[in-house]
Amino acid sequence: MVKPSHRRLERLSALALISALAIGIASCERRPGEPVSRSELWLGTVTSVVIHDSRFPDDVLDRVFNRIEEIQWRMTINEPDSEVSLVNAAAGNHAVRVSPDTFEVVEAALQYARHTNGAFDPTIGPLVKLWDIGGENERIPTDGEIQEVLPRIDYTLVELNPDTFEVYLPVSGMVLDLGGIAKGYAVDEAARILLEAGIEHALVDFGGDVYTIGSRPDGNPWRIGIQDPVDTARGRFVGIVEQTGRSVVSSGDYERFFVEDEVRYHHILDSDTGYPTRNGLVSVTIQAPGAMTSDAVSTGAFVMGLDAGMALVESLPETEGVFVTKDKKVHVSSGIEESFRLIEAGGFRLQE
Repeated sequence: MVKPSHRRLERLSALALISALAIGIASCERRPGEPVSRSELWLGTVTSVVIHDSRFPDDVLDRVFNRIEEIQWRMTINEPDSEVSLVNAAAGNHAVRVSPDTFEVVEAALQYARHTNGAFDPTIGPLVKLWDIGGENERIPTDGEIQEVLPRIDYTLVELNPDTFEVYLPVSGMVLDLGGIAKGYAVDEAARILLEAGIEHALVDFGGDVYTIGSRPDGNPWRIGIQDPVDTARGRFVGIVEQTGRSVVSSGDYERFFVEDEVRYHHILDSDTGYPTRNGLVSVTIQAPGAMTSDAVSTGAFVMGLDAGMALVESLPETEGVFVTKDKKVHVSSGIEESFRLIEAGGFRLQE
């Protein structure tokens, strides 16, 4: 995962910002219609939970954020003693035993890597470190530097032992980076805790990784704005998707980037070329039953491109997508047509 950058924090979703203004402490009972919210900085972004139920356990928000903290310190690559960092430090030497949590996320990451033919690859860490987009040392690496690290990026080499929860990177210099899926896992875990507490109406928003629990208190679906990837001014959307009890995550070239010689270099890297992905797409939004799926598939589909990415989405059960191209054309998967509404003010055009 990456540390928060000023660019990323400037582009937090409107929902997260609204949540941040309404930080509260849960109690046994609230007046109907009065939401209770908490927002904290974890996982490199603002993590927000808004509960709309009038009654819920006093400690449920504490449990949610304690769990998020636990996930971060196990799976971050920015702390040398995290489980993932220990796996990386042992690359080419020996396997490392990790918690069931970390093992589950690594196993899922490799599964999505297979689904996307490596477009989503959790071993992309050497390339991420080389570019450091959004970090203090972001730069354009030389082609020689890129070619040097590419052989260390290969998800098929990762060895897992489900009996001992051990993870092994067999090549020295390999770097496991769960930044493209760990936040989705944390969102799913937050939703699980809320659901197990009996909460029926809530919104989880971790910097744009959104999970909606139940419907809105008035019985209508939640309305989630999809960020305008061209005009990224706060509150501008390409469209609205309605949903209940599902997750939605967007990946785009507007999230973390730097500009040099009028060229934008964004953070979604192609492990085949070693450079930021350039295929005409500017954003991909994935709706799925769980945020871990939405998180990984949005990245993978972006790298795959419009045709292959859409084919992937159509092949996955209960998974839908909204693809936006540089020329402002909007392509939607077959199952989301009725719940998606285009905002035409931005000049976007829905394609048949």
